[in-house]
Amino acid sequence: MEPKKHLTLSELNHRIRETIEEHFPHPLWVVAEIIEMKINASGHCYLELIEKKPDSDLLAAKARATIWAFTFRMLKPYFETTAGRPLAPGLKVLVQAEISFHEVFGLSLNIKDIDPAYTVGEMVLKRKEIIERLQKEGILDMNRRLSFPLVPQNIAIISSETAAGYQDFVHQITNNPWGYQFNLVLFPSIMQGAGAEDTLIQALEDIYDREDEFDVVIIIRGGGSQADLSNFDNYRVAEHVAQFPLPVLTGIGHEKDETVTDLVAYTNLKTPTAVAEFILDRVRNFEERIIDTSGIIFHLAEEQIAKHINNLRNDTYEFNNLLLNKLSGHARKLDVTKQKFYYLSQKIIQGKKHQLSLYVSNIKQDTDRYLTWHHQKTDMFVREIPSLINQFFSNKDHQLTIFDKSLAYLDPLNILRRGYSITRRYGHAIKNSEGIRPGEILSTKLFEGEIKSKVIK
Repeated sequence: MEPKKHLTLSELNHRIRETIEEHFPHPLWVVAEIIEMKINASGHCYLELIEKKPDSDLLAAKARATIWAFTFRMLKPYFETTAGRPLAPGLKVLVQAEISFHEVFGLSLNIKDIDPAYTVGEMVLKRKEIIERLQKEGILDMNRRLSFPLVPQNIAIISSETAAGYQDFVHQITNNPWGYQFNLVLFPSIMQGAGAEDTLIQALEDIYDREDEFDVVIIIRGGGSQADLSNFDNYRVAEHVAQFPLPVLTGIGHEKDETVTDLVAYTNLKTPTAVAEFILDRVRNFEERIIDTSGIIFHLAEEQIAKHINNLRNDTYEFNNLLLNKLSGHARKLDVTKQKFYYLSQKIIQGKKHQLSLYVSNIKQDTDRYLTWHHQKTDMFVREIPSLINQFFSNKDHQLTIFDKSLAYLDPLNILRRGYSITRRYGHAIKNSEGIRPGEILSTKLFEGEIKSKVIK
C-alpha cells in the first residue's frame, strides 16, 4: 500500500501562521469582553478575552491577548483617566490588536491600543440597563421609601477599618459640639478592587442578621479615584442596598457622577463627614423640636393656670357677693322681726295696762288684802316681761349665730380645708362622669395646691 500524504504538526501550524500573516498584515479593531487579567512582575499584562452569544452567557469565541509592559504603562493610566474606572475583568473593550500565531503557543492577540470611549459607552449602557432592571423589579426607590428614625443613634458602618474616610466620620460624629452619644459598629469590607463586591454584600448580610440592633446603615469610603467606584455601579450591590430594611446612607467620596448604589440608597452624600453632619443635623433638629414643643407646652400651661386662677377669683368674688346679699337679706328680716316684736310687746303692754285699769276700777271696793294680792301679782308680771323679752332676743341671736356658722361651713375654702376637693373639666366643676372621655385632662383644686390628671378609664 502506498503511504498516504501527510503533514507534520509543525508544518501545519507553520502554514496556519503564514496564512494569518498573509491575510492579517495590519492591526485590527476588535470588540471583546475581558474575562481574566493578570499582570506579572515584569509589567506585562495577560488577558483572556471572550465573546458571548446574544441574550445568553454561552461563549461564542475565546482568545488570549497580551499587552507588553511598555505599551501597558501608557495604556493603563490613559484608559483609567478617560473611562473613569480601572481596566479589569468584566469590562467590554474595543482594542487594536495584531493577530499572531506561534507554532507552539498558538493564536494570540498583541494589543496595541484601547479605545476608552467605547468602554465608557458600554458602561453607560450597562448602568442604564441596571437602573431599568431595578425599576422593572420595583425596587429602585424601595430604600428611599423607608421612614428615617427621628433620633438615629445605633449606626452600622460598612467601610475599611484603615480608611481615612472612616476615621473622619468617627471623629466628626463623636466630637460633636452638642455631646450626642452614638453606638457605632463597624462591619469591615474591601471598598475597591477585587473582592469588594462580595465583601460589601457580606457586610450587608451580617447587618441584616442583627437588624434590630441598628437604626441606619452607612457605606463610607472616602478618598480614592473615580476609577475605584466600579463596584458601586454593580447590580448585586445595588439590589441588596435597595431592598435593605434599614435606611442606607452613602458617602463614598466622589464629587461628580452618582453611582447606582447612590441612586438606590435612602440618601447619598459626597463625603463621610457630610454623612456625619447629616445624622447630627437630624438629631439636632429633633432636639430643637422638643425644646420648641416644651416651650409651647409651658406657655399653654401658664395660660391655663392663669385662666383657672382668674376663674377661682371670679368664683370667690361671686360667692362673697352672694354671701353678703344673703346676710343683708337676713339682717333686714331681723330688723323687721325686732320691729314687729317691739310693736307686739307695746300692744301687749298697753292691753295689760288697760286690763289693770279695769281691774282697779272693779276692785276699788274690795278689801285691802285682795287689792294687795293683785298688786303683787301685777308687779310680778311686770318684772317677768323684760326677762321674756331678753330671752326672745337671746334665742334670735343664737339662731343668727348658728346661721353664721352654717354659712362659714359652706365657704369653699373651709370645705377644701376638711379634705374635700373641686374637680373641673374645661374650667367647670363636674358632678358625675357623664361625657368624660379617656385622655382628657382634669384639674383638681385642693385646699393647698392643684393637681392635673389624665383620664385613663
